[in-house]
Amino acid sequence: MALMSSSDGVAPPINVKILRGYGTLLGIPHIAHGSRTVALERVGDCEISMFEALGAGLPESPLFWMELFDLSVHSSLDSRGCHNMRDAVAAFEDFASQASRLAAAPLCAESETAG
Repeated sequence: MALMSSSDGVAPPINVKILRGYGTLLGIPHIAHGSRTVALERVGDCEISMFEALGAGLPESPLFWMELFDLSVHSSLDSRGCHNMRDAVAAFEDFASQASRLAAAPLCAESETAG
């Protein structure tokens, strides 16, 4: 599962990452048991990913879900169903903020014990 990136090394805007991810997600063949998943960004030990919604195509069902996953403990920290781009951008920004706080937390704890 490759992370979405730009060919010039400059990070694309969040909505572009989400659109590219959604296009990639739709292009992944369906599998019998499991859902299609695309990693959008990694922040510290966390990964923000997008995966297909169960019951996709039903009127009330989200288009896809976004998840904040902690790679160090192999556990989902948060997830959110996204019905539109506004939902997806809000989820991405929230997850990136959570991941940044988690990435910074060990540094703060180390500096407090060192002083």
